[in-house]
Amino acid sequence: MRKDVTDDQAVVAEILNRAEFVTLALADDEGTYSVPVNAAFEDGVLYLHSSRKGRKASALRQAAAKGTRVAFSAAVDLEPKTGELACQWGFRFRSVLGSGLVREVELSGDKVAALNTLMRKYAGRDDFPYDEGILDKTFVVAIDVDRATARLKLT
Repeated sequence: MRKDVTDDQAVVAEILNRAEFVTLALADDEGTYSVPVNAAFEDGVLYLHSSRKGRKASALRQAAAKGTRVAFSAAVDLEPKTGELACQWGFRFRSVLGSGLVREVELSGDKVAALNTLMRKYAGRDDFPYDEGILDKTFVVAIDVDRATARLKLT
């Protein structure tokens, strides 16, 4: 493993929980597809939600049905660096690259628990009420992360 890469899951979790968004890498019948999503990470699972319609939902359903792994990435602490030479320019950052298997979260109580994970991350609390009609229409996804490394490019 490179010297600036770690598989320390505490570091991976910290980066994923600070990232404003995660970019998913998916494949479907049209080809490869990359899409940014709101996501929250807890206990080795990356949670996200979506409409039940559209390419993202369709690609995630296909991945779940076929047992196809999906990939994701996220980055925090992005800071430009400059220099006298072109090769000295770039960014300092901390990032995560990972992958896992997709499953739909279908039971109402499990959906609420997954959505509460997202609300804790983005709102700082998880005591929001949910509209049952909207909850029924919401596609909630869990990605059971089986591979994840963090890159710490700090110099």
